[in-house]
Amino acid sequence: MDRFVNTPKDVELLIKYDIVENWLGDNGEVSTLINKLGKGVTISSNDFYFATVVRQLNPHCGTRWNKRKANLTQDYFNTPWATISVIAAVLPLILTCIQAVCYIISVMPSKNQKY
Repeated sequence: MDRFVNTPKDVELLIKYDIVENWLGDNGEVSTLINKLGKGVTISSNDFYFATVVRQLNPHCGTRWNKRKANLTQDYFNTPWATISVIAAVLPLILTCIQAVCYIISVMPSKNQKY
């Protein structure tokens, strides 16, 4: 478990999916407890129960695109309201660009037009 839990956010995720129950009250305390459980214990990195999962996850999480996507999700789009506000900000910009292009096209003289 020590390999999966490093921060209180990790504990929060485990609680969300009913993997761990928090009876200590604070996610930070649970994180510290799990990290201290393995202190002084050595485990072969190839023999533990989730070794195959870790081997598959590390290359996936290590790619640049997945790191950036995770950072965006955790830092900026962590609530539905953040996503809605970004859409509400970008949509008028797109519509303004479309309107500008349509205006330029309508003002430009066509080839068939005589002066």
